[in-house]
Amino acid sequence: MGDSVSEPRFFSRKQIPELRDELWRWVVNEHPILSGLDKEEESLLRELTSRLVKRKQLIALDGVEVTDETWLSVAVQACLPILHLGFRWYRDWGTLYLVPEEYEYSEDETDEAGVVHEVVDTVSGQTMPLGSVVLSVADVEASGWGDGYNVVIHEMAHVIDRQNGVIDGAPPLHRGMSLETWTRVFTDAYGDLQGRVVGKAPPRRGKRVPAYAGPIDAYAAEAPEEFFAVVTELFFENPGGLRGEYPDIYDQLMLFYRQDPLQRRGGAPR
Repeated sequence: MGDSVSEPRFFSRKQIPELRDELWRWVVNEHPILSGLDKEEESLLRELTSRLVKRKQLIALDGVEVTDETWLSVAVQACLPILHLGFRWYRDWGTLYLVPEEYEYSEDETDEAGVVHEVVDTVSGQTMPLGSVVLSVADVEASGWGDGYNVVIHEMAHVIDRQNGVIDGAPPLHRGMSLETWTRVFTDAYGDLQGRVVGKAPPRRGKRVPAYAGPIDAYAAEAPEEFFAVVTELFFENPGGLRGEYPDIYDQLMLFYRQDPLQRRGGAPR
């Protein structure tokens, strides 16, 4: 994650402070996407957040100074998607790496002719194959404001997606949900977005293209799994924008996450 990496700083579970009342009030008030939670939901979110900071290991790299506020900002946003799903959806990851800002990441890709190319991309977060999660602190600070961007929720969507063994944009659905309907709705919307994004390759994360002025980050057109992660961000950050763009996607996510952020934040009732 860069040419010069300082000595890692480890934050073990025992070093994480108790979730004091004043600290909890700060983290709730600091993140507009948490507005509208009723007392029961806020209590449940606090319980999940406290559980996460005690059970997950935090490792700071490249000189990152982690305050209580930084760790709780990550934790509370990570727990919002599982508010009505339960902590078991995060059972397969245990380590969170924090880096100061976006970083370059390279990987090999094989083209249609079988030629392997090294591809270098600039990323703000990653969900790693062995279960760890990497987040840029600068992007964490830019998340939770209700503008549609949230690196924490994006990476947690990948963690949730992986619960059936592969990150492919199709997480394991709850009993009573229709796989046929989910597949049709997501396939149609993904294809529609791809058709509206200029060029063969979508821009890097967070950069929109002039021909697409909608609320969905054009990075969602890169792959089905990125589409799922990006629309999950929008579901919690800007639910009205998602519902206006792809109402069927909103309905499916409402069923999956068992939440209605639009109604919770004063939007039209469902």
